[in-house]
Amino acid sequence: MTKRIINFLEAIAPLAKSSIDLEDVMIVSFLENRWSKEKMVQVNDIIEGITNISSSSIHRRLRRMRMSHILKYTSTDNDWRVRYIQKGKKYAAHLKEIEKLYDGAQLQKL
Repeated sequence: MTKRIINFLEAIAPLAKSSIDLEDVMIVSFLENRWSKEKMVQVNDIIEGITNISSSSIHRRLRRMRMSHILKYTSTDNDWRVRYIQKGKKYAAHLKEIEKLYDGAQLQKL
């Protein structure tokens, strides 16, 4: 097994004992990637971009993150039906929880 694989498995292993699910981490990862490219992200972008999670699970997880103030939805003045996802009040704290999990991993130098 390569060191890269070992590091990846070590990095996600703490999720087994965490309240944060791997699917939530995947959604946050997708959002961060899109936001880093200065793109507005719609709910449908996530559903189309993350193909290994069902659309109902994505909706359920987004709703839970929105209710927890990790994410928030905004709409444009032109069309209130189009919802964009933005960072909520507790987004930074959520990232810190994920970072704590990563800090506990025993990673190897590549």
